[in-house]
Amino acid sequence: MLTKKYASLIALAFLILVPLLLNDPFLTHMGIRATTAAIVVMGLTLFIGYTGQISLGHAAFFGLAAYISGMLMKSGFPYFGSVAIATISVGLLGCLVGIIVLRTSGHYLALASIAVGVIIQVLVKNSSITGGPSGLIAVPSPSIFGWTLDSDLGYYYMVLFCMVVAFFVLRRITDSRTGDALRSIANNELAAQSLGIPVFQYKVLSFTISTMFAAFAGTLFVHYDGFIDPDRLGLHISIFFFVMAFIGGIGNLYGSILGAFAITILEEYSQGFGQYNVLVYGFLLAMVILFLPKGLADLPNAIQRWRTK
Repeated sequence: MLTKKYASLIALAFLILVPLLLNDPFLTHMGIRATTAAIVVMGLTLFIGYTGQISLGHAAFFGLAAYISGMLMKSGFPYFGSVAIATISVGLLGCLVGIIVLRTSGHYLALASIAVGVIIQVLVKNSSITGGPSGLIAVPSPSIFGWTLDSDLGYYYMVLFCMVVAFFVLRRITDSRTGDALRSIANNELAAQSLGIPVFQYKVLSFTISTMFAAFAGTLFVHYDGFIDPDRLGLHISIFFFVMAFIGGIGNLYGSILGAFAITILEEYSQGFGQYNVLVYGFLLAMVILFLPKGLADLPNAIQRWRTK
């Protein structure tokens, strides 16, 4: 446990110091993308890894919140108000969606989550207030107490702070009785129900929390990028988040961060393979399945096991 704590502190110090010392705009940009994705993936891990359910529609909640926050701030709302309204409203939508789709399970739930994502994407794409297929442009940068945060380095540290807070909030949830209930549902729903655990309510709670984290990350994304289009709500983005969670380690919050950073970096540098970059993802997934079934978070343990063989 001490080793993990020290490793976490070293990793955090690395994330704080390296962008500041190198002052590389490209590195800072990559850091913002990775930390934003990590917030989504940690929320998704709560639903997939701890509750044992499947969702392939989280990009819709990510993108929808980005649209809402962007439109509100463009119309004159303050930054914090825009983010809060977008996150809460999308969370309420997630709760409603959860009540409807979580009566299914397994591949039926996966298909239902895809359908919800497609519906939201189509509605956004065909709405005039969202900019239609062209998307929402010229979204303002955050203005905090009269100070406009238009520096990439400053924005990186804000998103990094948000990621750390998100981690501790989710860690508090997973270490509580709620986390124990979610794990029991993932292990055996019938057994959990027989113990008096309200399985459906906990599923809806887990799904709602995960959509709120995706929504919050969406607001961080849009006010940094200044632009959002309907493609960001698509299935391929949801699969992208799912792959991050899987590569990092399903059910591991540390793994969520590792997976987000690993896949963000891989995505950038695999562009050189052109149309064959999908093969790179496929190869990586195959290697993880074969050699690291518990994800990158289990790499130190896996190395120790291989050395003792």
